[in-house]
Amino acid sequence: MNQYEQLKDKFSLLESLISKLASLNFTASQQEIYTQLLSETEKFQAYLFDEFVDFEKICDNLPDAIYVADKEGTTIYVNDMYQQLSGITKAEVIGENVHQINKEKKLYTNGILPTILKQERRSEKIGVMKRTNTTVYITGFPIFDENGELKYAVAHDRNIQQLEIVKDQLIKLKEVQAKAENEIQYLRTQQIKQVDLIFKSPQMYQALSTALAVAPTDASVLITGESGTGKEVITNQIYQASNRCDKPFLKINCAAIPETLMESELFGYVPGAFTGASKNGKTGIFELANNGTLMLDEIGEMSMQMQTKLLRVLQNHEVTKVGGSKAIPVDVRIIAATNRNLLECIKEKTFREDLYYRLNVVPITLAPLRERKEDIELLIQHFLTNFNKKYNKQVEIYSDALHLMKSYNWPGNIRELENVIERLVVINQSNVIDKKTVAMVLGLQNTESFSPLPDDYDIKAATAALECRMIEKALAEFHSKRKAAAALGIDHSTLIKKCQRYGI
Repeated sequence: MNQYEQLKDKFSLLESLISKLASLNFTASQQEIYTQLLSETEKFQAYLFDEFVDFEKICDNLPDAIYVADKEGTTIYVNDMYQQLSGITKAEVIGENVHQINKEKKLYTNGILPTILKQERRSEKIGVMKRTNTTVYITGFPIFDENGELKYAVAHDRNIQQLEIVKDQLIKLKEVQAKAENEIQYLRTQQIKQVDLIFKSPQMYQALSTALAVAPTDASVLITGESGTGKEVITNQIYQASNRCDKPFLKINCAAIPETLMESELFGYVPGAFTGASKNGKTGIFELANNGTLMLDEIGEMSMQMQTKLLRVLQNHEVTKVGGSKAIPVDVRIIAATNRNLLECIKEKTFREDLYYRLNVVPITLAPLRERKEDIELLIQHFLTNFNKKYNKQVEIYSDALHLMKSYNWPGNIRELENVIERLVVINQSNVIDKKTVAMVLGLQNTESFSPLPDDYDIKAATAALECRMIEKALAEFHSKRKAAAALGIDHSTLIKKCQRYGI
C-alpha cells in the first residue's frame, strides 16, 4: 500500500469518528472545538487531494518511460514502462542517486538527469538502454517549488523505434493528404470543366462582360434565364476569374434536395440531432465552402422557411448546425441561379423580397437561344466536331438541315441543341445530316414553314434556293454525287462546282 492509500484510509477513519461525534450533545465551548475540527478536516481533505493524487497509477499507464529524482539526485520514482523499456527494476534504482547509478552499474548511456540537476533547464539527448539494447529519445526537465527552488528532475524516455513508426505514419498521412488535395483539385477542375463559350450574339457578349467585371469582387450574383441557357457556364466563368479560384467551389441544386433535408445539407448537424442522424454529426455545405464560392442553383424552388434561414446566414456570415447552439463563422461568396421570375414569385408570396435584394446585387440575364439565333450555327458546328471526335465519325450537315435547325425555337435551349446533335451523330449511318432526319428527331411534321425563302421578287435567288434544295435532296436520297448528278441530269463535275458554290 502506497503513502496515498495509507493516508486515505486514515482519513476515512477520521471521518467516521467525526460523524459519531455529531450525535453527541456539546457545550458551547465543545461545539466551537467541533466546528474547528470539521474545518481542519476539510482542509486536510483538500491537501490530500492536491498533494497525493494517485499519480503512480496514472504514470504506470503511460506509453512512455518516466524517471523522477529529487533535488539531491535521489531516485524517488520510475513507472512501469521504464522497467519494460530498460529492463531495470524499480528496486534497482529507487533510493539510489543518479550520479552513482550508472557509474557503478553501467545500465545506460547518456543519462540526462545529472545535466538537469546541474543546469536546471530543459535538455534533450539520445541514449541506449544497455540491457534491452533499446535506443531512446530522452527529454529532461526541472520542476521548481513555489519559491523557485529546484524540487524534482524528470526524465521522459521514448523508444526511437516507436518514433520511427510515428514518423512513417506521418509520412504516409502526408502522402494521403497530398493525394486527397490532388483529388480535390482534380474534382474541382472537373466541376468547372465546360464547353468553351461559343457565341457571337450581343446578348451573350453583354452577359459575359458583366460576369467578368464582377468576378474579382465578392458581390453576390443572381443569374436568371430559361433552363439550358448556360447559367452554370457563366457561374464557372465567374469562379475561374475570381480571387477565390483556388478555394472551394460547390454547387447545390435547391430543387433536388427534399425540404426536410435542406437545412441539414446546408448547415450540417451535431451528433444525435435527430433520428437517423450520424453519430459523428455532419459538416454542412456552407462550412465546406468556407473562403470559397457556393452556387445555389434553382434558388426559386427553396421554401420560404429555408429562405428565412438562408437570409440570416447571408446577413450574419455565420451558420448554426441543426441541434447545435454554437455559431460558426463562414465566408462564402454566393452565386444564385434560377429559371423563375423572382419578382413574380415575390408578388405571389413564394419568395422573400429581402432575400431577393440580398442575392440580386449584380443581376445577369441570359437570353433564350431563340432570341440569339446568330449563336445557333456556331454551336451546331462546335457540338458536331465534339461528337464526331467522341464517336469516331465524320458526319456533316446539309445546309437545308442547318437552316431548319436555325429556324427552330429550341425550347430546351443549348442543352436541347447539344442533345439533338449527339443523337443525330449517333444514329447516323450515311455521314450526312439532312433536313428529313432533323425533322424526325425534332418531331416536326410540316417543315416547309422552315424553308428559306428569297426576299421580294428576286428570281435569281429563288432559282438558286430551289437548285440548292434539289441538290441536297438528291444527295440525301442517293448518297453519291455521281448518282445524284445522273438523277438531276447534269454532269458530275457540274454538280461538284454547284456544291462548292452553295456550300453543300
